[in-house]
Amino acid sequence: MNQISEKPCWIPVLGMHRSGTSVMTRGLQTLGVRLGQNLMEPMPDVNPKGFWEDMDIYRLNEEMLHSLGTQWYHSTPLSQAQIDHLINSGYLGKAVDLLKSKQTDNQPFAFKDPRLCRLLVFWQEVLKQAGGSVAYLLALRNPVSIADSLQKRDSMDRTQSYLLWLTHTLNSVLLTNGQTRVIVNYDRLIKAPEEQVRRMADRLHLKVEKDQLNEYAADFLDSNLRHTRHTQVDLTSDPDCPALVLGLYRDLLAVAQDKKDLDREIVQRRLKQAWKGVQALHPILRSMDRLLRKE
Repeated sequence: MNQISEKPCWIPVLGMHRSGTSVMTRGLQTLGVRLGQNLMEPMPDVNPKGFWEDMDIYRLNEEMLHSLGTQWYHSTPLSQAQIDHLINSGYLGKAVDLLKSKQTDNQPFAFKDPRLCRLLVFWQEVLKQAGGSVAYLLALRNPVSIADSLQKRDSMDRTQSYLLWLTHTLNSVLLTNGQTRVIVNYDRLIKAPEEQVRRMADRLHLKVEKDQLNEYAADFLDSNLRHTRHTQVDLTSDPDCPALVLGLYRDLLAVAQDKKDLDREIVQRRLKQAWKGVQALHPILRSMDRLLRKE
């Protein structure tokens, strides 16, 4: 284990597109966490209350994916050869300098971008080079809600959304094994913000700023942030949802509800079995990504 007990220096926020990472990242401000000054502008029809996403990190991630000939909506996990290409192309030093420039005081700095899930091996090397302790916030949302959102926003095929969720989520969970982390369920955060913020504070070794929490719960969060209310039954009933997605979501939801320990051997065994399932799907994922490039 590599758990830390002191206040972290860096907090990467990991989660699939449309999984609530923006709301959770904003919630970190109630714990005295800095998000930087160059944030992505809100979009009225997508995220009217803001993305809380650092534009410099976002642009670098886009540049790196483009250099690899891939896009945010591609499902195939990046290979070690692709990560090595990024490192050997000078992106490592660029990313380290960028990250260090973001921390201007002794407070933790959090950064989010769904692309981090695919690029996590690279960013973990960046964090190692930058120095300082790391803690992770992992966002969890019902994959049905994500499929609904991406279908509405991008006309994305539902099975594509599910496969994207599968690879993003497994990559995030497996690559943070043994690290300080917390999985937060988006629907629970909207319903019980104080409970979940205090849970985040406990797991990330941070302190709640009461005034900030009151403002976040009373003024920032509202029912409009949750457009759908889906259950596991809805996920089971969707014929477009692969069985691997259903099983993984069920396990992670139990972890987010503190009914299961993510580091227990039985949970880890199920996660590794799911990853083997994804590896078996690689030819299909690569084929799907090639077809998307031709559109």
